[in-house]
Amino acid sequence: MWKAFFFAALAAATTLLQISFLSHVSFPFSALSFPIVAIVYGVVRDRPLLAVGWALVGGFFLDLYGLLGFGAELFALFITFFSVRFLFQRVMTNTSTLALFLLGIAAAVIHWFTLSAIDGVNVLFGGVPVFIDLSFSSAFAPIRQGVVAGAALVLFAGGEALIRRRFRNTFLSHASHTFS
Repeated sequence: MWKAFFFAALAAATTLLQISFLSHVSFPFSALSFPIVAIVYGVVRDRPLLAVGWALVGGFFLDLYGLLGFGAELFALFITFFSVRFLFQRVMTNTSTLALFLLGIAAAVIHWFTLSAIDGVNVLFGGVPVFIDLSFSSAFAPIRQGVVAGAALVLFAGGEALIRRRFRNTFLSHASHTFS
């Protein structure tokens, strides 16, 4: 039970860090989205509850900050979760570094297009466009965010593998040792 509270607090803290600080600094950090990275990581490590929880908490805080109306980010992150899970289980053939990088790109692009579709539906019903922009930088925003998310996933997975390799000799595996 305490793990759920810990991960909810971590998701809230990283999302608030992203909203309040990282979105105002230069390129690589301003394009980083912690909920997208956590969703892809949860799907790849076969921890769907971690990914859904992060989408729920991160989407809630992003909705408080966003201009598309409450529920838009939650919906976009859940669509991203289900799409990435489908891609990982049905399309990707392995869990290589390139597959992880491509899943990060796909997640960011799916998230961006879902938010654009929500904004487009809002415009159809008489709202003012918030997300739709025809500038050059806006056209490459999902690719830029996807590359940063993919690179963050590769760095995170590499760090995790390095830590596991470092402590592998310290902890004994019960399956490999038999007692006579």
